[in-house]
Amino acid sequence: MAATWWSVFSALLVSAPLAAQTLPPPAAADRDIVVVGSRAPDLRKRLDDCLAASCKPDRDIAITLDLAQAQFEAGHFEEAQAALLAARHRTARFAREYPVAVANLFHASSVIAAHLGDQGREWSNALDTVSAMKAGMPETDPRVLMERIGLGDAYASAGLFSEAEVQYRAVAGRARKLGLVETEGLALLRYATLNTRLAAQVYAFYGPIARRAIGALLERREPALQPIVACADQLNIQLAALTASDAELDRLIARYPRQPAGAPSVLLHAPPVLMTATGQRRPNGTAADSYALFKEIPPPVFSANLDYMWIDVAYTIGTDGRVHGAHVAARGNRVSGTGDWPEQIVQAIAARRYATQTTPGKGRERFTFTSNMTIKTGSRIPIHSGIPRLVHADLNPDAVTPPPASS
Repeated sequence: MAATWWSVFSALLVSAPLAAQTLPPPAAADRDIVVVGSRAPDLRKRLDDCLAASCKPDRDIAITLDLAQAQFEAGHFEEAQAALLAARHRTARFAREYPVAVANLFHASSVIAAHLGDQGREWSNALDTVSAMKAGMPETDPRVLMERIGLGDAYASAGLFSEAEVQYRAVAGRARKLGLVETEGLALLRYATLNTRLAAQVYAFYGPIARRAIGALLERREPALQPIVACADQLNIQLAALTASDAELDRLIARYPRQPAGAPSVLLHAPPVLMTATGQRRPNGTAADSYALFKEIPPPVFSANLDYMWIDVAYTIGTDGRVHGAHVAARGNRVSGTGDWPEQIVQAIAARRYATQTTPGKGRERFTFTSNMTIKTGSRIPIHSGIPRLVHADLNPDAVTPPPASS
């Protein structure tokens, strides 16, 4: 099961269901990057050889993205960001000739910035992604509109939900006028997904909004929209699962089509990660309680505790759609002694429910426990704000487990 590596949907992962990862992959092409075998040293040499031969910017970017992925998987976040920034300095001026490649570079840098807690760079790179596409394409090109959907994703990731909704609805309206039915459908699906995630926090308010958004998609009959309608049906089950009993959930999953061999696993239910801002489980908590804690009561978390706080969780998805063998496959050296957040994530993943499938599947996901950077009063030195954030990315499930990394 090839995963979309450069995806990150962390807006509500601190407390909401991990179903956020069911969003479709990033907008521009060529972001489904899977590196098997070659690791950072080999990729660094390939990049050096490429630069020595004055290779084309798109080739430079492609190798840099592979290198940054390998560095990220090994836990070397700063090195990955440094490689991406160096490539940006070399290639940003070629956005007109290579808009997709440069946009992919900015997108990757935005993802790494999120794991570093560098929210300013996360947002600026998301904005630059749209600008890069517009440099080489008319604003009416569907790929430009897709990047605007990606900008909405970045807003949602940062907890700016109203701004995300504005982007999604604006893109849907623009795409409708241009007759770009698939782009319109994807924007509407993002809007429905966001409200489904928010319904896990305040169901009474967001549940009806999500239900209407999903229902509008389920009524669409255009042939080009049928894959998105199928995703809306998946969302419909996720929304229903928020209030379903165990028996009702079993019936919901049983009615979903069995996935054929080779098809990606379809996530239908994912319990929330219930923990306090310091990484401890919230006793008798609810998703809404945990969300309120993170949003309204800044906890005493110090910067030394939030560097390289990452884990990789690997698991198998059985033909029955249940998760088996979820475990921490790799971790940063500073994870120990920081609360039981890894255990809470593993337990949440172990309780997921997928559609039944003909053959077993595998998954591997990176979770980083960090906080956004801020400038301390009276100083220009950036420090962690102390308000935690759990950031997520899919990894190649077949990747070799990297050794623990602390830097």
